[in-house]
Amino acid sequence: MPRKPISSLFYRYLLSYVVLLLIPILVIGLLVYRQFVGILQEEVTISHRHVLEQASAAMTAEFNEMNDIAIKLSARSELSPQRLNQSMFRALDAMETLRDMNASPFVRQFVYYAKGSDYFYSADTTYPVELFAEPFRQYGNWSSEDFMVHLRSLNKPTFVSAEPLESNELASGRVLTYLVPIPYNSPSPYGVLLFLVEEASVNKLLEGALKEQNGNSVIVNQDGQIITALRHEAYLESPKFQANIRKIASGGMTVATLDNDDSYVISTVKLQHTNWTYATLLPEEVFLHKTKHIQTLFVVSVLIVLCIGCALIYLLMRLNYNPVHQLLSFISKQWGEAVRNVQEAKEKIGHMAEDRQLLKQKLDSNKEAARNYLLLKLLRGQVADVRACNAEGGEIGIAFSKSLFFVALVDGLPASSDSRGLEKMYREHFECYQIDTMDEGKGIVICAIAPEETPALQERLLRLHQELMERCSGKVTIGVGGLYEEIHQIGKSYIEAATALDYKLIKGHNTLITYGGIQAENQSASWYPKEEMELLAQSMRQGDSAKVESILLKLQLYMEERPLPLHIARCICYDIFGCMIKTQDRLRLSQSAHIRYPDAFALAKFDTIHDLASLVRDICLQIKESTEAAPGGGSAEAWIAYIQEHYHDHAFSVERMAEHFSLSRSSLFASFKKLTGQTIMDYLDYYRLERAKRLLSNSDLRLKEIVEQIGYYDVSSFIRKFKQQADITPGEFRKLSLGRDDTASP
Repeated sequence: MPRKPISSLFYRYLLSYVVLLLIPILVIGLLVYRQFVGILQEEVTISHRHVLEQASAAMTAEFNEMNDIAIKLSARSELSPQRLNQSMFRALDAMETLRDMNASPFVRQFVYYAKGSDYFYSADTTYPVELFAEPFRQYGNWSSEDFMVHLRSLNKPTFVSAEPLESNELASGRVLTYLVPIPYNSPSPYGVLLFLVEEASVNKLLEGALKEQNGNSVIVNQDGQIITALRHEAYLESPKFQANIRKIASGGMTVATLDNDDSYVISTVKLQHTNWTYATLLPEEVFLHKTKHIQTLFVVSVLIVLCIGCALIYLLMRLNYNPVHQLLSFISKQWGEAVRNVQEAKEKIGHMAEDRQLLKQKLDSNKEAARNYLLLKLLRGQVADVRACNAEGGEIGIAFSKSLFFVALVDGLPASSDSRGLEKMYREHFECYQIDTMDEGKGIVICAIAPEETPALQERLLRLHQELMERCSGKVTIGVGGLYEEIHQIGKSYIEAATALDYKLIKGHNTLITYGGIQAENQSASWYPKEEMELLAQSMRQGDSAKVESILLKLQLYMEERPLPLHIARCICYDIFGCMIKTQDRLRLSQSAHIRYPDAFALAKFDTIHDLASLVRDICLQIKESTEAAPGGGSAEAWIAYIQEHYHDHAFSVERMAEHFSLSRSSLFASFKKLTGQTIMDYLDYYRLERAKRLLSNSDLRLKEIVEQIGYYDVSSFIRKFKQQADITPGEFRKLSLGRDDTASP
């Protein structure tokens, strides 16, 4: 029997399993390898760091000793410039003082220089400045002039990197110089202490940090300068080395390729108080020598495991591929065409799922359209009985099991509400179905109840209305039609519900309005607020906004509490609107007042009497402001002219003046003071007293006659006010006036 050919699917699966085997082997192997190398590197790093820390600790101890010597010498008066300049014998005292300071062998020699002095002082002898700098102490990279300038300007401890130094007293050709101002840490030092340390002494500390050959140890200051090095190689001056030293954290390690193209493993330790970095450099080949054997073992182990794994995968694939092959053969037979791989089988099944989903969407769409069509037929009264309705709506989810029907209209629904959200809420109380409508914010629901549920209908509607208001957080109004036993009368109930909803003009928002309730109220309605309308017109002419507010509130309460037909309520709204127009015309306000009135169509669309009352209040305020600003009734000139014309009237009052100008007393009082800077009565008194002065000066009338002519009742009150204004009595004023006239006569 011939063997069945193995398809490409088999080899793809085989390759995928081999990759799956290879990935964990490589990942685990690399992790183990890196872990081992990391441990090895960590051991070397820790070892180098410990040695560097020991070297840095020794260096720190030596520096502390040198600083202690500087502190002690700062307290000795023998080294002050004043004393040293007294005589050369004082130099002996300075030398004796320096001999008392026992420096460690680490310091080859220390010398003292007093600023302004001509000598350097050591424990053994003195040197003239010109002889100390050259030739006894001649720095290779530091001229004698620069050396002396630096000493005279030094004001803080300074460490000079290792430099070649020619001196007969030093065994090594390179020294490190530590300069400390005296007194120590003084802002105005008078001397400098020079510590000379041979580089060989420092290298002895660094040798222990590097046991391997071809390695190096260096000390770098905070500016990147090499303080000293075990081997002064050229790569130490390269920018690459400087950059790597700066970026390595204290106690860290990195691998860097320097200018000699050799890779080095660099370990560092940084001292916080000096900002010096101690570093060791070890060739990468030496560092990784111990890992080469591990690398070989790792590669061999991976290859062996991979070969064994591939062989096992091949055998298992041969056993497990048969069910997949049988499945593909079955799908090919069912579809009538060859299916060569799982992808083709997936596409065939996907096409079948898409066809099924498309068919479901078509069914759902047709069902929704059929559902809405049947509900609209119910509203039009085109369904004869319940059995016909249930037979037609059984497949689309419409069936009535209760015998009494009514329609509810809801206004004030949020625009983003669920299309069936209203039906879901009603279903908690009634058997109902919602009809899709094009009116935004409105909903129509056909409801059915059993006869025994009729007594509790009003209570359930009120509870439902409360739930709607809490959920919608808006002005939700419900209009409910009458209850009918015949299903073809649902259309009549809909008309009644729409009529009830229109009564929100009277009832206001957030109310439940039933057609039966408004029908009972309208049977005894005959009230019309004639007196209130007349009082409203008078208050608007006077600009008394508080009175207008009170009348509007009274009208609103009457319309809400009395059983008014809808057409009477709308007539009252039109009359209020006409009252505003008549007020403007009677007060002769020009069109420049910019008072905005609604047209008749907009007025007919007011939802509630609350909205109309709010508009009337706003327009009343505009009329008041326009009246106060109008030239015929609100200018200061007109008011002053009125006072000058009626000042002699004993019955003059602000109320009569306000009534004359069709203003409220408070409005006239405030506006007059705002425009003239004084009250009406203050100006009246002022004008009356001015008229009295004229009469006193130009007539022989008695004081009582003058008082009566200017509108005062009491002579004593007039005399008191006159003296308050003129600081003299009326009689004295007349005498002074007559005296001036006599003097002016020839």
